[in-house]
Amino acid sequence: MIIAAEEKKSQGPLIVFIDLLFLLVAFFTLLLFFIRSQHEISEKELESVQQSLARIIGEEVNVPEALAKLETVVERFMAEERKEVERERLLAERRRRRARRPTFKLEYTLNVQGGIEYEGRAYTVRRFLEQVVQPLRKEHWVAFRAYAAADTPFGRVVDGRRILLKDSNEFDTYWDNVTRTRQAAGNPR
Repeated sequence: MIIAAEEKKSQGPLIVFIDLLFLLVAFFTLLLFFIRSQHEISEKELESVQQSLARIIGEEVNVPEALAKLETVVERFMAEERKEVERERLLAERRRRRARRPTFKLEYTLNVQGGIEYEGRAYTVRRFLEQVVQPLRKEHWVAFRAYAAADTPFGRVVDGRRILLKDSNEFDTYWDNVTRTRQAAGNPR
């Protein structure tokens, strides 16, 4: 019987695998050296910035601490900016709503007791709000213009304005401390 010679297995795939593994290890080693060198460069730049800040300010500066403080300042600034944008949006929305509804100019006189005289009738502030102002607000924006004698107590004037304007988004245009009779006579004061 003739015995055939044993076939030798090819070592090619094993060599390719070892070469690939060697290249992969070499790549990661080079990557580590690159990252380390970049880290050293950034540390040197940070030190130079600290030194230049110390020269400018005249004292030692901790850059991470300064950056943390700067970050809080920027966050506060951004929060204020967002509030301002929201305020502007609400104001623009109020203007749009106001433009859609007609404005009714409501002129009334405050008497010395703090009551309101309107179209020949006397009202308390709450009755005036319920009977005159609220029905007008259903279809109009109300622009208030009040007249008062100089001897009208200021506290009553303020309380009346607060009650009439509460949660209405309306403005009284101005408050005249003169009576209508003085204004009609051409003597404003």
